[in-house]
Amino acid sequence: MKVLYAAAEISPFARMTNTADLLRFLPASLQDKGFEIRILLPKYGTINDRRNRLHEVIRLSGIEVEVGENIETMRIKVASIPNAKLQVYFLDNDKYFKRKALFMDPDSGEHYDDNDERLVFYNKGVLETVKKLGWKPDIIHCHDWASGLIPLLVKEKYKEDLFNDSQVIYNIHHDENHGIFDANILDLLGLPESFNKEEVASDGKVDLRRLGLQFSDHIVTGNRIKDQLDDEFKALDINATKIQGSPEAVSDKFATYYEGIAGTDEEE
Repeated sequence: MKVLYAAAEISPFARMTNTADLLRFLPASLQDKGFEIRILLPKYGTINDRRNRLHEVIRLSGIEVEVGENIETMRIKVASIPNAKLQVYFLDNDKYFKRKALFMDPDSGEHYDDNDERLVFYNKGVLETVKKLGWKPDIIHCHDWASGLIPLLVKEKYKEDLFNDSQVIYNIHHDENHGIFDANILDLLGLPESFNKEEVASDGKVDLRRLGLQFSDHIVTGNRIKDQLDDEFKALDINATKIQGSPEAVSDKFATYYEGIAGTDEEE
């Protein structure tokens, strides 16, 4: 089974929360169980190529990503997770990710003004890279607000591509949500004209986490989510699955969960 991981953090390369530590262990442990895993991460300027032994994948160079009316290109680099046999793919673009920080300016303590463009580039870049690889994922596993655009893109823009049969899981690990943006972010995605943007915007704002909830096939919550989001789940008529516990327990639970999703699809 092929599983694509989309997350904006993974230790030791980039860390915002303890989700990065879980994602250092979980995909590698699942690969050891026989799953075929791909992980895609922004190549932040804080990630040192030499220290982390990154090298460029020449056959994937020059992938184009449309961000609004602009076209940006990216390099793809890879490195192995230390003490694991799993590689991470890094989306490298100087305009959006060369700076020495993730999403918050360390000098001002504020989020970067162009985080909307950066997130569109990353979310679309994940899917464009997988298309270039020609690798058809059975499951797309998205983590927290920074990957919240991927479920929407899969369902509305890329549904005729490799992802038409992919099951999308949206995994919320923290109730903190930094994914609130002006509704103009939708204009940067290149969605079909038939898509009604008014249905996902509220008071001129778009919540990336809510998009993830609305457009995913399955919702999962991690250890730090108890009942904080119950009202939102109820409003969206969502029954979230709790997959919680130690990293080892979570690995076993996800292996069973993935197989259950695939088994359900086969029966249908």
